[in-house]
Amino acid sequence: MIRKKQNIQYLKIRNKLFFILFSFFLSIPFVGSAISQDSNPFLNTKRLKDSLYASGKRSILIVFDASRSMEEKINGETKIHIAKRVLEDVLLKAAPEINLGLRVYGSSKPTNNINFDCNDSRLLILPGTNNRRAIISEIYKILPQGFTPITFSLTQAIQDLAPYNGEKSIILISDGLETCGSDPCELAASLKESQIDLKIDVVGFGVKDDWEAQQQLKCIALNTNGKYISAESDEDLTRGLTESINKSVSGRIITMISKPIEVKSEETEGYENLPKIESEKVNLKRKR
Repeated sequence: MIRKKQNIQYLKIRNKLFFILFSFFLSIPFVGSAISQDSNPFLNTKRLKDSLYASGKRSILIVFDASRSMEEKINGETKIHIAKRVLEDVLLKAAPEINLGLRVYGSSKPTNNINFDCNDSRLLILPGTNNRRAIISEIYKILPQGFTPITFSLTQAIQDLAPYNGEKSIILISDGLETCGSDPCELAASLKESQIDLKIDVVGFGVKDDWEAQQQLKCIALNTNGKYISAESDEDLTRGLTESINKSVSGRIITMISKPIEVKSEETEGYENLPKIESEKVNLKRKR
């Protein structure tokens, strides 16, 4: 008998709650047959806007050179140390709503295994917000000791950014030429031909005396409507990275690019027959 009374009381309470909720929904304004997003408290529009993949967000992936040549010095300080120090300062001042990520290449000790050494590129931090300290922490762990697989790294970076909507760009920091037999300029041209809206800003760090490296790096930027930034000091690097991250990446550099150059150096000697990483392996289809 007691249980029956409890059940009846429960049904009364349930029905009362149902009536209150039903009355509440009836009071919500309708536009046609759709509930107004502004008046619907159950639709968290802020959460949608804060999504990493929201169409209004900018997403930037920094592709960082950790090849052994980054041990060279500028004004008594190694390039790698300057780059780490500058990146820390720039990242801490970056706009908080921008998705930022980090990919590094050349950070592994050479193994004499071409397939490994020329695929030495790792995504350390996915593009996102609230991750600046994590990126800085990873940057300071990097040791410069490997090759310079620019083409492979850009190929991977394009795939890293594929899920993101909105404006997407890559900031490539390099202090020299591709050393794995591929052509990053050709890869950049394939993006342009495929009408892929992904800009690549290129920072040529300490390459003012390396004409071949300048031409290759400028070509990458030119073919993607990005900017080429020449950095010969920490001030140059700070200014260039700050502009690329905190301002919309646009504009072409005004530079005549000569025909593709055949690179021969001690770093590339013996790698002439290395199978090239073809641009066709990149999924260039625009993702919806």
